[in-house]
Amino acid sequence: MLKTKDNTSSEKTRILSEIEQVSDQIAKNEQLFNLTTDDLLIESLIYEQISLKHRYAHLIKTAKEKGITINYIDRL
Repeated sequence: MLKTKDNTSSEKTRILSEIEQVSDQIAKNEQLFNLTTDDLLIESLIYEQISLKHRYAHLIKTAKEKGITINYIDRL
């Protein structure tokens, strides 16, 4: 169940969608990191992981500022 303070529905949807996408990208990055042995690819994945985590933190901060919350129990 989504709860918001003065937000448009499309903005809520966009932010929540981006959070979900970035979360999926982080998980995929971690999986690839665990399977990779090439040093250059490992280094690339580390930088990508840092970037994704910063993007995720920004989206969470934006959601909080806009009063967007997620009840994860309702999402199961």
